[in-house]
Amino acid sequence: MTGQGGTTFTRIVAAIDLVPESSGSVLRAARELAAAMRSTVLVAHIQESEHPAVVATAPRAGLRPAPLAADGELGEAGRAVEHAVSEMRAAGVAAEGRVLPGAGSTAKELLTVASSFGATLIIVGDHGGRVADVLLGSVAHKLVRSAPCPVLVVR
Repeated sequence: MTGQGGTTFTRIVAAIDLVPESSGSVLRAARELAAAMRSTVLVAHIQESEHPAVVATAPRAGLRPAPLAADGELGEAGRAVEHAVSEMRAAGVAAEGRVLPGAGSTAKELLTVASSFGATLIIVGDHGGRVADVLLGSVAHKLVRSAPCPVLVVR
């Protein structure tokens, strides 16, 4: 199986969240493709940025309040990424993992990670049907529109 222009998918970014169903689908697809193509997989999780509606509670006008994400969330994400990397390696797939704090758009953060990794394919899950997705556009949809490499969207 080859990508655009006959190139193989040698560097795959598997973008996961903390939803077991979508992350499981992403990881299965990444593991199967990587095993078949002898690819390297980067399991990536971007922490979601909180955009509270209470910006007025900032200590001074114009300052954003401190992020609401708890330290336990980063720990949960780290454990999920470590577990996924371990499973990839147990299946004979070269893998590494990264958990990055979200500093804005999750899609933009993933594009930056994919670029720095030299990704030839990005695999992302699609939750579908959320009101926020309709208003703002889903991460998967933004990646499909903006990524310089193919994007596989799995359910």
